[in-house]
Amino acid sequence: MFIQSLKEKLSTDLVGAKASSLSALFEYGFSVPNGYAVSKRVLEIYTKDKTLPDGFKQSLESCLVTLNSHKIIIRSSAIGEDSDSFSFAGQLDSFVVNNNTEEALIAIQNCWNGLNNDRVIAYAKLSGKKLIEMGVVIQEFVEADYAGVTFTSSPYNVDQVYTEYVKGAGEQLVSGKVTPENFSVNFTEIPKENLPFNGSELIRLATTLKEKYGYHIDIEWVSKGQHIFFVQARPITVLQKKKVHWTNTNLNENYPIPMSPLLYSIARDSYYHYFKNLAGLLQIHKKSLRTLEYDFSNTVGIWSNRLYYNMTSIHNILSSSPLKVYFKDAFNKFVGYSEKDVAQIDTSKSTSIIRFVFRLIRLNFSLEKHVRSIEKMVDDFAFKANSKDQSLPLSTLFYTFLDLRFNQWYHASLADFFSMIHYKVLGEITKKFYGKKSIGMHNTLVQAIPGLMSSEPLNETYDIVQEINKNSEIKTFFDSHLPKEVYQEIQENPNYSHLKKSLSSYLEKWGFRCSGELMFFSTNYIEEPTKFIELLQVYMSQDAQDPRKAIAIKDRERKLAMRNFAWKIIKKRSIFFPISIVEVGMLYLSAKLCKQAISSRERVRYKQAEMYYHFKTIVKKIGAQFVEEEKITTADDLFFMSYKEIGELLSSSAIFSKDIKELIIERRTRFNIESNNEYPENFTTNFGERPESIKEEVSYYGDFTEFNGLAVSGGRIKARVKVLESVLESAKLNKGDILVTKQTDPGWAMVFPLIGGLIVERGGALSHGAIVAREFGIPAVIGIANITEILSDNDEVILDGDLGKIQLL
Repeated sequence: MFIQSLKEKLSTDLVGAKASSLSALFEYGFSVPNGYAVSKRVLEIYTKDKTLPDGFKQSLESCLVTLNSHKIIIRSSAIGEDSDSFSFAGQLDSFVVNNNTEEALIAIQNCWNGLNNDRVIAYAKLSGKKLIEMGVVIQEFVEADYAGVTFTSSPYNVDQVYTEYVKGAGEQLVSGKVTPENFSVNFTEIPKENLPFNGSELIRLATTLKEKYGYHIDIEWVSKGQHIFFVQARPITVLQKKKVHWTNTNLNENYPIPMSPLLYSIARDSYYHYFKNLAGLLQIHKKSLRTLEYDFSNTVGIWSNRLYYNMTSIHNILSSSPLKVYFKDAFNKFVGYSEKDVAQIDTSKSTSIIRFVFRLIRLNFSLEKHVRSIEKMVDDFAFKANSKDQSLPLSTLFYTFLDLRFNQWYHASLADFFSMIHYKVLGEITKKFYGKKSIGMHNTLVQAIPGLMSSEPLNETYDIVQEINKNSEIKTFFDSHLPKEVYQEIQENPNYSHLKKSLSSYLEKWGFRCSGELMFFSTNYIEEPTKFIELLQVYMSQDAQDPRKAIAIKDRERKLAMRNFAWKIIKKRSIFFPISIVEVGMLYLSAKLCKQAISSRERVRYKQAEMYYHFKTIVKKIGAQFVEEEKITTADDLFFMSYKEIGELLSSSAIFSKDIKELIIERRTRFNIESNNEYPENFTTNFGERPESIKEEVSYYGDFTEFNGLAVSGGRIKARVKVLESVLESAKLNKGDILVTKQTDPGWAMVFPLIGGLIVERGGALSHGAIVAREFGIPAVIGIANITEILSDNDEVILDGDLGKIQLL
């Protein structure tokens, strides 16, 4: 018998796994398009005799009459495909033809020819499995509303069922002509929320079939109306492990060097509360919050003692929002992450988008109130930390900081959130009218933000320099002595009392703003005031410009750009003048909200730096007490303990308190070893694995001298570069140099009046370096991997801040 009905029990060895699985689907009672299987013996005879077996054509014609469709699909069913080890998925051919004998015969022969197509040959070489025998499936062709594939164990999360689908025929999906939609559900529960088409029924059927097979399968299906037809089921040949995606492109701005165990313990729990409190503010469904507990707990991790975002967990969290696609894209731009979506679960529940948007609007209106609230709380903490009153225990201040960071910082998180959202909205508006040239205009619209907190220390530094320049005696002393000698003279010489007062006032208010300002192992201008004297000397020798004048020039440019943009909208709409008025209004509103959010973000970052400085001082005082009590050896031993361990020592509740000294010695040794390892800015690991990773070597090919990054501040400059690791190396700078560094936190703003351009390895469009560069109109490019190793001091480059390119001359 050369042709058998799919409703009969078929042998895999005779008709192939595809035909056999369709037979099994019929037997299990699932809906399958009616059809027939052609035995492999037909191909064997045709290959040997160069003709079809006697009676085959007549049998085929009889079968086609029973198929109730104008079109039929002829599908390859090779012996050996869709096996437990090798699927050959997508390698063999199928053909949709009219329901007549001649076209069916041609399609059958084309299926046979597919055994020798390039895809099958390549797959065979890769897998070591060669296909030489083939059956053929003939079925009614369903004009599908939807088609797709369902994995009973998701390639992204083994505990979920994952479905990809497209509208219309499934050929679009397997060919890659369109990007499919997708959804995931937990394997153990049938979803109650509405899914696309009849998705809930699909999941029920898929899980039922999986139980009958006894192992995980992937199922190809088509949907017509409310009816689901299965057209193929095969074993999942490889169950992929869960992937975890890591990046530190943005975190390096706050944490530029290896972080102590104390700082990591605070950062890890801070991000847990940060994202969970923010989700609560946005009124994410409570069931989603409970489901995401693992992801909230693992939004960051540590590699070589450097902090990394766990983008998989963060995208999982953002997927709980009704605006998940928008939020994930906005967050990616916010942190400078290039992957589009690495979420493995989708916990979004049905929520009114209108109600959600109104919630966002209400939160936006309350942003100023939230920022003032956190500013007041940090001011109170700083006042108590500076107080000479000995009655306030250090333990109280220790836990006050933790409460601020964990439980109150949600006030500050809104500034980050709305900076991210409004920056993206303004970018979309700009892109709509400027296309590929939108980046330069986008950056111009957010430059010279009035009253930006990061500009104030620059202004005061410039004022101190002017005070020095007005007194020839002081100026001469500054010019002719070392920073240490200058600082000592200011402290001791009564003739310099006014300058001493200005210097003390500056250090008290701004001295903690320095590169690595959140790091416990970094020093700042308060702890090392001679470095600030050195910076003043650089300002004087380079004749630094007045930052207020520079910002005023960029402010005029911004206002002109806004007017030009508005006219561009009006001209484009011409006769639709009312529409243009609305769009111009949206432009001005979006720009205003974006500037307000960025300004708020800079304010809370200032308070964050102040808070961390005082906490570091408190920890050192506690450490000094513990040294006296012989609990530890040196005060900074506490930086090698977690905040919970310090709390247990404070309360005398540590379980292994007598082993602390030995533990710290071991941690110091491990810390130094681990800190020498280097990991890429972006990488992926298997869930639960912690592989060693080596930084990629920089390779050069031919005369290639151009490098591309993210354009964050417009302008074009040709100048020499200076590569700096810390702002404390500012003495290397000559006026107009291009600063090259790994990342820029707020402390770097001090040198911006001296530089002509900025190149940064890491960060995004809203990183601090990008914001301040736009304030001063400094051409800037961010996100060029390894550029601090490629360039050396005094290399001459052309920096194009509009195109995001640099060229080494």
